[in-house]
Amino acid sequence: MNAPTPLWSFPDRVAAWLSVPRRQRSQPLPGPLGLPAYARLARTWAPIEPLPPRLHLLVTQLAAVRSGCGFCVQHARHTALKAGLRPEVIDGVAQYTSASHLSDAERAALALADAVAEFAEHEGGFPLEILVRARCHLQEGQIIALVAAAAAEHFFDPESGRLGRDARLAQGLDTPEIKRGSRRARPNLRR
Repeated sequence: MNAPTPLWSFPDRVAAWLSVPRRQRSQPLPGPLGLPAYARLARTWAPIEPLPPRLHLLVTQLAAVRSGCGFCVQHARHTALKAGLRPEVIDGVAQYTSASHLSDAERAALALADAVAEFAEHEGGFPLEILVRARCHLQEGQIIALVAAAAAEHFFDPESGRLGRDARLAQGLDTPEIKRGSRRARPNLRR
């Protein structure tokens, strides 16, 4: 067993000294309604496990497409092209469910990013199956990073702590009666 470090709690140090395996308390992982806390956590200096570079670029591109922000879409596309992703991979990210060039892990991650973009607390967030499928392929630290990457594209309001559609409504980027992506849904920021 490794030597105890000062970061261990007292019971952990005693268990290590006695060479007794310490029972791990399993905490339930948060469901879809816990994801706004992940977005808040990712905005702090807390260390989170990074996503693989290709997956980060794909998630960023999908979130940019879902946000309807032309600048964000072009910037994410440019960054992905510079990183070496093929143009057909980048352009086909919105149809991730039927894309043959994506792995199951990438499809699960993109489904979660899509769910973050469409998150609405009053509707229960999104189906739990999406999060369970993502947890089959990604570690919890990577899910935090994925939520942060998707939320960075206009899907998190740090003042209110809202995520997805709720954040876009709080920022005035969407209104309930106007479909997302239409020109009238975005305020004129040049004034």
